Amino acid sequence: MKTQSVLLILLVLALPAFGQLTSDHNRYRPGDVLIKQQVESAFPGESGANKTWNFSKLKTVKEEYTLRYDLPPLEGDSVYIHAGKRYRVKNVFADELITGIEHNTMYYYRQAGDSLLLFGHENPSVKLNYDPSIQQMRFPMNYGQTVSSNYDSKGLYSGTIKIQTKGTVTTSADAYGKLILPSGDSLSPVLRVKTVQTIEDKKDKANTNIKALETCRWYSKGYRYPVFETVRNINVVDSTVIFSTAFFYPPQEHLYLDTDPENQALLDDLWRETETPKEDPIIKTVTLEDIMTCKIYPNPVESQMYLEYELKEDAKVGFELYSIDGIPVRKLQPKAKTKGMTYNETIDCSALKPRSYVLRITANGAILNEVVIKK
Repeated sequence: MKTQSVLLILLVLALPAFGQLTSDHNRYRPGDVLIKQQVESAFPGESGANKTWNFSKLKTVKEEYTLRYDLPPLEGDSVYIHAGKRYRVKNVFADELITGIEHNTMYYYRQAGDSLLLFGHENPSVKLNYDPSIQQMRFPMNYGQTVSSNYDSKGLYSGTIKIQTKGTVTTSADAYGKLILPSGDSLSPVLRVKTVQTIEDKKDKANTNIKALETCRWYSKGYRYPVFETVRNINVVDSTVIFSTAFFYPPQEHLYLDTDPENQALLDDLWRETETPKEDPIIKTVTLEDIMTCKIYPNPVESQMYLEYELKEDAKVGFELYSIDGIPVRKLQPKAKTKGMTYNETIDCSALKPRSYVLRITANGAILNEVVIKK
């Protein structure tokens, strides 16, 4: 774990314009772990520039579960077993073959050159292979860019019923703007990547049973993987939605960041940019202790955190609570207060996850950061 002083540096208060998804910053890596939670379904919105997506009202449907990326299993010490095929270890790159594992399903990927390819997936009910493989992503991916590929699939349902489908997969970076997460946190700008997979039953000669699997993923600079995702299964004939759901990847639960120097450097750079005065900076020599005294208790906190403070001069006072990677989780709007009086504020921490947070106290431009531990 990093020291508290380093954690404070990671506060990200603003983000510059989102550039693109790149291989260095968004390529899957073996060993990476995220925490994912299913939330209520949501309409993903229209494509375009400067959009706002407000998912703050969505409630959790299922508890959190883990999404991880691993290397394929080894046969002996020289052969990978991946999507039912064998690959000599010496003939592939270190992260060329990778398996995504979530919710009892394994997804088989190959990262070849600038492309992310999907070979197939399997779980206790379904085993499916794509031939040719699906091109899921091509790096770099900028707003307005699109990649498309055709596929045929073969597989089994319940080990006995044959599955044969065909279709097209189109992936496009179709929108960017501001994202308000189910936690209430805001990220801006974010890039949305939309993938539409058409699915036609090859045994249905009339092609009356065509469906489309639409997945929208929102990416924020400094994070390798999406922070939010919507999934819809659509009947192409009449555009009705057969099934829909959504997933929230809390930014503080992107557990790979400590071993991701490329994205950690981005977060550090963004913090330094927010701390650099744009023009005619006013150098303040006053400290928070010159303006107010503040007692924070209890710390560690279980449910309610109490703030008791007294001002030595009239001041506009505000309190903001951040996760260690700079995502705002609670905020008390700055208010004008009068000196010589004792004030009390309460911050509800009951729904926060056990970990360290940063409380930022501001008064007349002076700032103090305090580490708060949630039990």
